[in-house]
Amino acid sequence: MIRLLLAKTCLCAALVCSGSTLIWQEAGAAGTFDAKRLGAFVDSVMNAEMKHEGIPGASFVFVRHGQIVYMRGYGWADASARRPVDPERTIWRIGSISKTFTATAVMQLVDRGRIHREADVNLYLSKVKVPETYPLPVTVTDLLTHTTGFDEIRPGTQGPSRESVQPLPEFLATRLVRVRPPGQTISYSTYGITLAGDLVEEVSGKPIEEYLAENVWRPLGMDRTSINVPSSMAGDVAVGYEHRGDSLEAQAWEWYHTTPASSINSTAADMARYLMAHLGKGRLRNTRLLSEKASVEMLSQQVTMHPKLPGVTLGFWEGNFGDLRVVEHGGNMAGFSAQLVMIPSDDAGFFVVNQFEGSHLRDNLEDALLKHLYPRARARLVVPSPPPDFRKRGDAYAGSYGPITSCHSCKPRSVPLVLDVKNEGDALRIAGFRYVEVAPLLFLRDNGAAYVAFRADSSGAIVEMHPGSYWSFERLPKE
Repeated sequence: MIRLLLAKTCLCAALVCSGSTLIWQEAGAAGTFDAKRLGAFVDSVMNAEMKHEGIPGASFVFVRHGQIVYMRGYGWADASARRPVDPERTIWRIGSISKTFTATAVMQLVDRGRIHREADVNLYLSKVKVPETYPLPVTVTDLLTHTTGFDEIRPGTQGPSRESVQPLPEFLATRLVRVRPPGQTISYSTYGITLAGDLVEEVSGKPIEEYLAENVWRPLGMDRTSINVPSSMAGDVAVGYEHRGDSLEAQAWEWYHTTPASSINSTAADMARYLMAHLGKGRLRNTRLLSEKASVEMLSQQVTMHPKLPGVTLGFWEGNFGDLRVVEHGGNMAGFSAQLVMIPSDDAGFFVVNQFEGSHLRDNLEDALLKHLYPRARARLVVPSPPPDFRKRGDAYAGSYGPITSCHSCKPRSVPLVLDVKNEGDALRIAGFRYVEVAPLLFLRDNGAAYVAFRADSSGAIVEMHPGSYWSFERLPKE
């Protein structure tokens, strides 16, 4: 479930042993790069994971220092037609990775002086407005850092056909429901980024797809990336699959009203160009996507729920693997799972996509590959002895916690996941793991792998739990 809370089973664990030879040494060290060995390692992980889950097809690309190091397609884009995956031609649905493109578009408009990040977003909007529920306005930065305080309303984000997709202001008119003050809590927000897409449309005067094509995709040479796939490329789109018993079931195309947050389609080769532009401080060869200042800001932490936790940048999420920081974003659609990962300290990154929504391949590959390439990704923190007086204070944290992203205004409210936090006297038990108190409101898992932090309200009562990045939980009332 949660990388920061739960241990994940990785079929390739044997390949990530402390004695494995590095493909290259870490940034700043002398060493010989071996792309062939990188490919062999990636192939071994991909093949094992695809076999384990029965995944028909996948694409992978790794970039470093502005070059594609390794790119490959695996298996079938269309299993029934036996159409193989081509990493340069096969078009995949990338789901929520779309949000990063919308954030990039906003930052381009910031670069051009047409938007100011700390301004009230309502200053730029005429067709839909953020309600004045709280004294503080929602800023442009709030949209890109998932701190708007908007409710995450479900269902209702999809339509049955392309023709049914609503214009952004029309769709958002009744769905910008504010349930907490802006800037207070990181909470994954489809509506914040969707409103950011409407902001791009209003300021630029262009539909979001037209804006992205003119300002991002064509300049970078991403000629096979789109929201509405051209008919000339329809035969290159991968089929999304899910398991139905022992068979594969092709999934219907999903049409989202939340287009700027959900609906981009791309290839591994195109995503390599996008990665290299962001890693290259806004430049890919002779093309400048963003100013260096804006590019650095996009990959820098903007908000975190605790200094020890990974947080959010402008449009991307942070992840910590040992002492290694990554900047990333995942995406899910019916029949598809994707992940984009950047390692800014090494000017490197990768993109992986495959069939099956909710597949574990992307997480297992990321964990294995980072630990194989970077020794500091295997680092563990020293866990201190439990405080002797914790037993008396532990009950303050005990209780049931649900995702903040569950819809608050839906009636009846449904909480899809509940985590129980228990006081064990010398530590807390969360999702099967023990966490030892290391500082006020901060706990470390007893294997030194991850922190979890809590937030208290003005009265001192514990109201939220944060494993980091996009995971945020609120304390549920006792029944």
